[in-house]
Amino acid sequence: MALGRGLSRSEAFFEALSQTITENDLERAVGTRIRTGDRLLLRTDHNNTYDGGSDKWMKASPYLTTGATEWCISKGVVIVGYDFYHGNDEPGAPRVFHNSRTLSEHGIITMPYLKNLDRITKERVTLIGLPLHIIGAEASPVRAVVLL
Repeated sequence: MALGRGLSRSEAFFEALSQTITENDLERAVGTRIRTGDRLLLRTDHNNTYDGGSDKWMKASPYLTTGATEWCISKGVVIVGYDFYHGNDEPGAPRVFHNSRTLSEHGIITMPYLKNLDRITKERVTLIGLPLHIIGAEASPVRAVVLL
């Protein structure tokens, strides 16, 4: 994974089939294969219905439960990349953007709105993230590339 420092590492891939992604879903999908330092790519195909970011699209977006967020932290995942809106939290979340903020507070980078995850044909790939160099910003658009 190249994110400014040229670090290389393998990734785990997960395909979500519903709006709610729980820790049990993640454990079932990649629990025995996930390693500390992995980048987790979550495929839902939600971005295939992108309509410019309407309220309807955002509300229909999949989301990680608080338990799934804690699962990522406990497994030592360093990046969570996904093909859906980053701001949809489970009902009753303690704050707005709870999961994105919690991951960030634990040093985990999030890469939302990824495209073409359906083209990944291997379970383990190399993820390369090429961010813009923006001084004083907390985030940047990223050109994400997967090497099969």
